[in-house]
Amino acid sequence: MTLQILLILSLHAALATSLREVSGYLGDKVTLPSAADASWKLSSITWSIFPNNTWIATCRDQKTNVERVDRYKRRLRLNTSTGDLTILHLTPEDDMVYTVDLTNTDKQYSVNKMKVTVRERLQKPIISSYLSKDEHCSWFLQCCSTDADVHLSWQDVPQTGTFSNMTTSNGNSADLSAFLQNTTNLVEITCTSRRKAEKASRVVTLMCYAEEPQPTLDPQVLPSTRERYSLVLLVGSILGASLTVSGLYIAMCVRRKRNI
Repeated sequence: MTLQILLILSLHAALATSLREVSGYLGDKVTLPSAADASWKLSSITWSIFPNNTWIATCRDQKTNVERVDRYKRRLRLNTSTGDLTILHLTPEDDMVYTVDLTNTDKQYSVNKMKVTVRERLQKPIISSYLSKDEHCSWFLQCCSTDADVHLSWQDVPQTGTFSNMTTSNGNSADLSAFLQNTTNLVEITCTSRRKAEKASRVVTLMCYAEEPQPTLDPQVLPSTRERYSLVLLVGSILGASLTVSGLYIAMCVRRKRNI
């Protein structure tokens, strides 16, 4: 029995090809090619993980089982013709080495290994904007990314105004100073984050405008306005005094009746 196991392990080591690699994004799916000979008619397919060869998907005697391990339940699809395995809804734990053992109807064997790399999609960069309003319209823009190993750059920078573009040395932060003319036109500037073939962008909208003049009073109107306020105060004072006198008179009458 021990000899048989050693022979099987030796056979696996001899037949295993160089490690192939495939990558996918979190939440997406990825297909692991079995690398089976196109002329083969497969009679047995076994996909496994870990050094102890834990089976996760098998097909034997035309019976397929892809529900062997809880973490992969309802997430595996096995192509019984090619031996390819598809993993749905990728998680960080799916990042590992997978092994496939193949047997054809002529009792020929093949062992292949596949390294799956699970990556996060490139996130949109974050833009912070600060406005300094004086005689000019001065903007300071900063674009940064939470991802590593990215390059940030500004696009769609308008021709009007003065711009100073600077990307910091660490590669995941970019600054842009903008001095725009006062205008009611909207200015849209894009910051793009790139990592190899991936890219993600975010747009910021800027607008500068001249301050509206504050309303001023016509000097010729001021005297008449003051006269109106004086008349209102005078009438109020007269009414107040009349009410006070009336109140005193009523009080005196009440006292006289009590004394009679």
